[in-house]
Amino acid sequence: MSLKRKYRVLFLVLAVCLVLGVVGFVGYHGEWWYPIGLRLRSYPALALHVADPQTSTSTWSIETLTAREDVTLSNNLLLVNASHPLPEGYEAELIEYNGARMHPLMQEPYIALRDDVQAKTNVRIYVASDYRTAEEQAEILASSEEGIAAEIGCSEHEAGLALDVYAPYFGGKNFLRSRAGRMVNEICHEYGYIIRYPLGKEETTGISYEPWHVRYVGAPHATLIMESGLTLEEYIDFLQPGVWYATEGYLISRRASDDLALPDGWITCEISPDNTGYYIVTLKMSM
Repeated sequence: MSLKRKYRVLFLVLAVCLVLGVVGFVGYHGEWWYPIGLRLRSYPALALHVADPQTSTSTWSIETLTAREDVTLSNNLLLVNASHPLPEGYEAELIEYNGARMHPLMQEPYIALRDDVQAKTNVRIYVASDYRTAEEQAEILASSEEGIAAEIGCSEHEAGLALDVYAPYFGGKNFLRSRAGRMVNEICHEYGYIIRYPLGKEETTGISYEPWHVRYVGAPHATLIMESGLTLEEYIDFLQPGVWYATEGYLISRRASDDLALPDGWITCEISPDNTGYYIVTLKMSM
């Protein structure tokens, strides 16, 4: 082999090593390139249209409606932020799973999300932070930099509706370095969870980007929120009181407690206060 050809081969090998090194380095630093992709992503308009239910309606009081066995009263769509602290006397409904305290409706979707992420990435995710008492939130607030932790009564963790998750060796700001962390961000909505504090929405949420903080809102709301690039604040604001919206087998309406006239023909009904003075009713309709 001539000297000139040897140099060409050496140059090619070095070039390949450099490319592989750059790709590996960038791939490892998902907290760099993944947010750039989010910035460049375009989101479609919210996939909801105003519905005019053609069926008869039945009028309910909140007490009679929530007493039915086929109705679930939850806090899944409770807005909790600095402007909407937890209602006075609020008590989180909790169960414990593997040491993590969460709302009962969150357990099965969390297990399914965790198992799906593991199946896709061969990495298991775990819960770093779950329900917090007001005292626990006060301790975190006292030890955090200003503007990092929510004020007492304004944290979703106190509501029992949020989890901070991590992959082994990749927690907090490093969560996106893990394939599992990026996968959580991509598919959590399929299991009723949203990334509660998305990138670029700090002025709306009051909290900086937290790709590790997942909040349970249930179906179909999680997919509607995530696929349209909205925050929970923006989603609730979109739902005009008294209007019925339709989406893929569901009817959704934000209603006053004295305006619970529901169209007949639903299979299941979930009702949640939104902490702005209304209830959000979610009806799974028979096809």
